[in-house]
Amino acid sequence: MDWFAAQHALLSHLPVATGLLLPWALLAAQRPGRGIRAWWTVSRYLSWVGLSGLLTALLSGFLSLSGLGLVLAHRIPLRLLGGAGPESLLLRHALLGSASLLLGGAALWAMTRPRKEHQSLGLRALILGLLWSAFLVLTGDCGHSLAHLRTRTSAPPAPPPPVSVAPPVRVPPVPQDPEAQAPLRALDYAALQPVHPDPVKSLAHGGRWIRAWVSPEAAEAYRAGDTLPRGALVVLSSQEDRWGRPGPEVGPLYALEIQAAGPALTFYWPRVPIERRREVAGATRVYWRGGDAQLEGCRTCHATGLADPAKRSRWRPARRTD
Repeated sequence: MDWFAAQHALLSHLPVATGLLLPWALLAAQRPGRGIRAWWTVSRYLSWVGLSGLLTALLSGFLSLSGLGLVLAHRIPLRLLGGAGPESLLLRHALLGSASLLLGGAALWAMTRPRKEHQSLGLRALILGLLWSAFLVLTGDCGHSLAHLRTRTSAPPAPPPPVSVAPPVRVPPVPQDPEAQAPLRALDYAALQPVHPDPVKSLAHGGRWIRAWVSPEAAEAYRAGDTLPRGALVVLSSQEDRWGRPGPEVGPLYALEIQAAGPALTFYWPRVPIERRREVAGATRVYWRGGDAQLEGCRTCHATGLADPAKRSRWRPARRTD
């Protein structure tokens, strides 16, 4: 029974459909003449279907009242008929449905009266059928309004309890190494103080022609061969040798920085010539720094900072006199 009561909204579609379709069949059955009997059959069939569906919907509607939380009292004030609340809509819906049941029986009786083959269903069947159809549509519209009114006026669901969300843990940003891709300060060596007025050939640096650039606070110590102060930066720019003179091919940069933990060495060669790549295991670009194993030979000479000043090269290219 609970399932049957819950199907009231579905069952009410059948009588409403009858109220929408029956007037067309009744109007078509009003033409006297041969072949009119087929429209009698259509009108009577729709009436039987509508009356059966209406009776079923009324029974399921009365059974569903308790589930909806509504009660149809035996004596209800007539002033409720004009209201807009759930009680008023329920009263109008019940009265229209009950009246539709009575009108349906009367309309079906008028349609099933004996008629001759060429006669129409008659004016009585037309009037009762149209009136019944109007009551069916009004009953369905009232039930639709009642269902939507209860949906709108029903209490909204209680909001879910607030979920406590832990504040996100702020991870301190990891400082990026500004010289991860290239030694920026060494590339700006021209801003340092030059020590060599002209390039000198250095066998210790691959036989290349070099010029030394030193930070100003360490220039005097570098010239004298003394210990460089902390923070001192020395950069050697180089050019490849060509027939005993500095050639057009740029060589690598050598950098030495005095830090608290000791000398820090850097070797940077942005574009290695094809003929010199065998010196760097075929690499086209070289950037060694810090504890790189490739700098082990450099650390041997610069373990304490500057190399032995006595081993410094003073071989400069010969000047032309012509």
